[in-house]
Amino acid sequence: MEKDNNPARTPEFLLAPMDGLTRASFRSICFDYGADGATTEMIQSLAYGRAKKPMSPTFMEVLVRYPNEHNLAAQLIGSDPAAMAESARRLEALGRFDAIDINMGCPARKVVGSGNGAALMKTPDRAAAVMEAVRGATTLPVRLKLRLGWDAAHITAPFLVEQAESLGFESVTLHGRTREQMYLGPVDTSAIRAICDATHIPVYANGGVTCAVDALAFLRETHAAGVAIGRAALKSPWIFEDIAALSRGEAVAQRRAPERVVLLIRLAALTCGHRPENVAICEMRRFCGWILAGLTGYDAVLVELNHVITLDAFRAMLEGYLDDLERQGDLEIHPELLPKMTLDTVSHRQARRMAKWM
Repeated sequence: MEKDNNPARTPEFLLAPMDGLTRASFRSICFDYGADGATTEMIQSLAYGRAKKPMSPTFMEVLVRYPNEHNLAAQLIGSDPAAMAESARRLEALGRFDAIDINMGCPARKVVGSGNGAALMKTPDRAAAVMEAVRGATTLPVRLKLRLGWDAAHITAPFLVEQAESLGFESVTLHGRTREQMYLGPVDTSAIRAICDATHIPVYANGGVTCAVDALAFLRETHAAGVAIGRAALKSPWIFEDIAALSRGEAVAQRRAPERVVLLIRLAALTCGHRPENVAICEMRRFCGWILAGLTGYDAVLVELNHVITLDAFRAMLEGYLDDLERQGDLEIHPELLPKMTLDTVSHRQARRMAKWM
């Protein structure tokens, strides 16, 4: 087999899946900014693969795909080979997705407690059985997302990536930490690099990226085919555009208040297209906290958001805020106003809380 994971391959920068956050609406924004691909939120195989009746609207929302989404994989999670295989068959029958992605990387307690996600790193034989069942059930390309292992004593990624290659998987996304590490501590770039160098299928490095400069450095250090970006995209969806600019030797654009406000209004409108309006607007509070951080008076806006539940009111509030900033001639980000605690420097308590939705 000709080695596909090589420097001559054009690097790709993907949006990594984050449960409860990377819905179709947010993915669409990232594709607008140049993301090369993405993955849906988790699809529970036991529910979907064994369903006898139509699924609930909440579940079906995971299957929403917007027109500008390309290279979109449906993400399956589960540890029962038969349920995973049936889910893959049903997903292919929808004719909606470009690939099937098997999640063996999620570290959340509610996921690993059921033997799913990163828990499969502890039982590599079962993990391999799941992979084989899904590969045999669909003609779609199959991808794998995983961590280095469960803990330092169970580094099973090399074996599972070897299995993925032998089964003809299209690619692998590898988070450079164990489940025990969650999202804390340094990413093991040397371990990712060793796996990238040993396999012939594309490996996408994941973990620890905070900005476009990080993403390009991560790519070089790991010898990966590309980088899957998660938390950094939540606060900077334009990171994909920034990466493209840096790759061309250009300066990264400054994202001033008008762009950020327009982005949030568009995200809210898209989210209202597949979620109840009041729910969608309430969910915008955390996105506003990330996207508006550093602008003068943004903390007051976040307080006011607690009383907003309609798209019209959300739009009017943000447009009014922007008008105030324009009158003051104050449209720039002020580094001193940025929160000291970011998504990538978190306390142990915050990391555990974050794992519920990552």
